[in-house]
Amino acid sequence: MQKLRKKFETLISKFEKKKSFYERIVERWGKRRNKKMHVRGKALLDALEKEGSELRELFDDAASATQASVARARIKAFKKLYKRLHESTKPAWRQWIEALLVAGIAALVLRSFIFGLYHVPTGSAEPTILVGDRVWGNKLAYMFSKVEREDLVIFDEPSFRYNRSTSLAYLWQKYVGLPIPLLGISGGPINVVKRVIAVPGDWIEGRMEDGKTAIYCNGKKLDEPYVNRYPLIWLRKATGILPFGSIGPLKLPGFLQHTEVPAGFWCTYDPEKSFENQPFYTMSRSEVVHIPGISSIREAYTPCYRESDGGGYADVFGPMRVGKGKYWVMGDSRKNSKDSRWFGFLDESYIHGRLSFIIYSIDSLEPFWLFEFLKHPVDFWFNGIRWNRFFKKPTY
Repeated sequence: MQKLRKKFETLISKFEKKKSFYERIVERWGKRRNKKMHVRGKALLDALEKEGSELRELFDDAASATQASVARARIKAFKKLYKRLHESTKPAWRQWIEALLVAGIAALVLRSFIFGLYHVPTGSAEPTILVGDRVWGNKLAYMFSKVEREDLVIFDEPSFRYNRSTSLAYLWQKYVGLPIPLLGISGGPINVVKRVIAVPGDWIEGRMEDGKTAIYCNGKKLDEPYVNRYPLIWLRKATGILPFGSIGPLKLPGFLQHTEVPAGFWCTYDPEKSFENQPFYTMSRSEVVHIPGISSIREAYTPCYRESDGGGYADVFGPMRVGKGKYWVMGDSRKNSKDSRWFGFLDESYIHGRLSFIIYSIDSLEPFWLFEFLKHPVDFWFNGIRWNRFFKKPTY
């Protein structure tokens, strides 16, 4: 009983210290003719006064097991009433801030450990995954099972280097990712989708056979139906909506600035169909990049060349054994993918999870679909949205 008395005295002391504050708030509601809140506030104050008085009388009587049980229930009721009064008298701005903080923390936990919603910015996984797809990444997948061959995994770009000058900059890049130029915080790494070709313990080898690329795993040539069989075409595209880079001293994030894609945009192209009837991307003949001596078409199954490390075919490698905690990953669109042929084995620490399905899809290079809508408010609904890809599971 003594512990219950001490607990009650702590609660009643907290209430009495703030009682005058609560009374002022309730009185203000009355002056502002907020009748509903005024009546509710007075009722809570009266109920707390009554509960407090009755609990004092209870503790002044002789202690018994029955009284202890009653006191415990009455203290719980007092605490519940006090919490309701405290929450209802908070300023609206504080309630909004607290709600946003709770929602933000919940979203951060879900995004970091349960699932992720990702925008696909490159065409390295075409035609399985297209630029503009918004995909669902299952982060729980590899907590209970191992990464398997042919899994589509989502991971951070391995070449990205986090800003470790401050803890805030590092944590922001890792868990939020949006750039804040005003604070000197750059964006986080690009989220990349690739297919697992070899897992720890496998032997992996790339060859050229009859002028075409071939992959061998554990000495066996792989049949890869997911590899892009279409050629790629080089198009001129632009992103962003604002024709300037700053507003006074405030520098705008890059995704807001109208910028032509520096190296153009290589995308999957079906040569048997007209430009107006392409199955993957909206395009026009005027967007095709023409440079003398350089082809605007990349044919499927032809080799990729290294521009460094002495040149040569990037598709000829190995045989190499995949080490523990490492994976060999490649894009389905081999002619448009910087993958393990360039950065080597992928460490499992970079992997977020497994791609489960496409949530929705917008035919645009824009990171936010609203930008595409603002630029083409009518055409957006007919050609911008790929309705047939909503909630689609990747197949080949």
